[in-house]
Amino acid sequence: MNQTYTIFISLCVLVVSFVGGLILFEQSTVEQQQWIINLLDARVLLVEKPTLLETIFPHLMFAIVFFLFYQHRFLRKLILVICAFKITFYGYCSSYLLQTQESTFPYVFWWFPFQLIYCILLLALANRINIFSLSFYIIVIIIEFILIPFILFNN
Repeated sequence: MNQTYTIFISLCVLVVSFVGGLILFEQSTVEQQQWIINLLDARVLLVEKPTLLETIFPHLMFAIVFFLFYQHRFLRKLILVICAFKITFYGYCSSYLLQTQESTFPYVFWWFPFQLIYCILLLALANRINIFSLSFYIIVIIIEFILIPFILFNN
């Protein structure tokens, strides 16, 4: 029963946060959209191949806050808020990519699948940190870094 409840809560956080990002995008101006995206994940705005630091930094930023909250027993309950923030940003950038790109190719083959995997893994790590989830998260970051040039710049 407890595991079913945890999965249900995680799915609710995923859906509500993603839709919240879509609504937030519609309510913001173009300058605000670009400022927020540049602050949290500038790869969405790039026209050239991102560097390794530009690929790792957005994940590192969330990971540091995530693990600092996880170490404290009272703040551990707020980890879902961090996950919700990341998923809201995922919905926000999804709207931006679909509205500004000439092609849906980057969204379909890069942004949507990789960010969905990251969000699901963050929710899994929020419930219990284990080596499998953590190593899978790192492997997906490496795969994304290798595949971004082929997906975004060779279509």
